[in-house]
Formats: sequence, structure tokens, C-alpha cells
Amino acid sequence: MQYLPCGIRNILLSAVAVSACFALTSCGTTCVAGVFANGTGTVLVKNSPSPTACPFSTGMGTMNVAAAKSQICETCPVPGRAQHIFVTLTSIQLHSVFPRSANNPEWVELAPELLREPRQIDLLSGSGPEVLVDSARIPAGTYHELLLQFLPDSAAASDGSIANPCGKSRNCMLLAGGRIEELHFSGDGDAPKLLLPLQYNGSSALAVVPGATVDLRLTLQPQQVPVVSPSEGWQVRYVLVGSASVSR
Repeated sequence: MQYLPCGIRNILLSAVAVSACFALTSCGTTCVAGVFANGTGTVLVKNSPSPTACPFSTGMGTMNVAAAKSQICETCPVPGRAQHIFVTLTSIQLHSVFPRSANNPEWVELAPELLREPRQIDLLSGSGPEVLVDSARIPAGTYHELLLQFLPDSAAASDGSIANPCGKSRNCMLLAGGRIEELHFSGDGDAPKLLLPLQYNGSSALAVVPGATVDLRLTLQPQQVPVVSPSEGWQVRYVLVGSASVSR
């Protein structure tokens, strides 16, 4: 009779015991795997004549992503007061760290429709968060980063499907005095992007169990950064920064 190398009771009660059991996922002809988050999880057990195959499925979870709206700073000096912050998204991807398999790619695209039709949103004003992803199906596993990609300024200006109040730029701040300030990113040029670590209960990784629904909340805002160039000397640029955390 086949049996597990450690009891199911110990698996459910101890994260250390779970790690030990994972190291023995092909003991005999029994494969064991699990995905856990804060004491909640799933243990999968499968007997197989070929231990190295372990052909079980880890299941699927669901994810929603929304961007929080900031309020206009009424106490800021009028010339530098932002009225709108526009960004144009082309991709939202999760970075997977577990499990690694052909059926679970390292990067999981949450909004494939943005590749066909980029979406411009205003990070200021509005009564509620901007929903970016609604009920996206993702493989159960562990994720630790969210990658946002934005439409570059080099995109064809003739594309009438994209509103562009930023003039020549695709991502900008509109100030109260009518001035337009371009937003900059860590990947400026042809591939502007922003990489956000996932934060949950002090951890830098997020576990998604089969059947679970996870709500991510993005906080994005411009930050003044001094830069120097040989031709123009010292300048202040507005760089987009942010964070991604589980919304309760």
C-alpha cells in the first residue's frame, strides 16, 4: 500500500513540513503538490506509473486589477497644480515564480485586449478606482511582480481610437495653468514600463490558490526627480512611480 512521506495533518498545520514534502514530490509513485497563502491552501495528490511526469493540474484562480484615483491638491500653488494625469496602457503582466512549466508561462498577460487597443486613463478625479482588469483567469501559483507597459510617444499619431490630450506625448500631466508635463518611466523610449513588486501582509510574493479571487489595487503617481543633461543642464522631470497591493 502506498502512503505519503508525512501526514496530511502535518501538511496542513506546518509551512516547514509543506516545504519538506515538496522536496519529495516523486517519492515512490505518488506525486504531492500544494499552493498555500496565510493558512489557506490546496493539497493535490496523484498516483502515477511514471513518477517523473506528475501530470496533475494546479487549477486556476481569478484576478481583478484597479488603479486608485488621487485627488486634486487644492492647497498646492496654482501654476504647479495637476488637473489631470494621463497614462496610456498597452499591457498588464504578472511575473510567475511557481510553478514553472510549459503550461504556466513566466509572464502572464492579464489584459490581452490592450495589445490591440491601448487604453488611456486619468489617474486624477473621479469618485472611485479605475477598473483595468475584470475577472482575468490565471494559473494558481506564486507571483511577485506586476509589469505595466505604456504606449510610447513614437506610436502612430494617426490612430484615432486613442484620445490624446497630451499633445505629442502619450503620458503626461496637465497643470492648472495649461502647461503639459511629460511623464517619464524606467523604460523610456520605445518601451516605457513600470515594474511593481506585489505586496501582501508584509510579503514580497502573492500566492493564488485554485478557485480564489484576488483584487489588486494600484497606486500610481508622478514624482519629481532632478536630472542633468549636457545640453540643458539641471532639470526636474516627473517620473511615474507606484505600488501594487491586495485590496481588502
